[in-house]
Amino acid sequence: MAGTGGRLAGKVAIVTGAGQGIGGAIAEAYAREGAKVVITGRTLSKLEDVAGRIRAGGGEATPLENLAGNRDHAVATVERAIADWGRVDVLVNNAHTFTDYLPVEDPRMEEHCLIDLQSAFLGSLQLMQLCYPHMVAQGGGSIINMGSSYGIRCEPGFLAYAAAKESIRALTKTAAREWGKHAIRVNTILPAALSPKAEWYLKESNTYDFELAKVAMGKFGTNEDIAPTAIFLASDDSNYVTGQTIGVEGGATML
Repeated sequence: MAGTGGRLAGKVAIVTGAGQGIGGAIAEAYAREGAKVVITGRTLSKLEDVAGRIRAGGGEATPLENLAGNRDHAVATVERAIADWGRVDVLVNNAHTFTDYLPVEDPRMEEHCLIDLQSAFLGSLQLMQLCYPHMVAQGGGSIINMGSSYGIRCEPGFLAYAAAKESIRALTKTAAREWGKHAIRVNTILPAALSPKAEWYLKESNTYDFELAKVAMGKFGTNEDIAPTAIFLASDDSNYVTGQTIGVEGGATML
């Protein structure tokens, strides 16, 4: 059930890439803690499933078909949150188009980099810029960007993905420095969970055991393992936390 007195009661959150996986788990967790959520993604039917579960639990959710990195879609998302609920307290930039394995020397690498940067970096930047004036006017807010341990470890074959994720950490830290005076907090989560895409990749690449061996806790996380940290960063409990990178991936990467 959605909590009328939960840790996010009275807050409005936008969660991108929320039709499944980590984004869906965060959106549902936010609703249980009392937040009203706008959820976006590429497949409306998946978003409606998530919104249906939220509503069944007594929460409020607006699903919007949306492509990360499309400014017109970003504008429509923020405008809808303001039209429906008059504010935006939390932004979770989770959506990211995942390009497949490709060695650096492949001539398609430039295209892959453009795809990843458009969806992840520019998609995050656009929504941050659009939420900024509303957060300033209301006295603050929390922005949560999704990085990746791949950006730090730079695994072979994933330059485009790693570069995009590291650019997000630079975006996080720069915005945290510039916007802290407005009580806008900006942080990065490095998540690792067996999302549908992750499960597919581990199976197709036959790297399940190889990747698992890197995890200090000896097990892969679930989408629900990521949500508590996202709740903390969205809540007033983290009102003095900004510019940070927080790994929620079982110790695969230790900063």
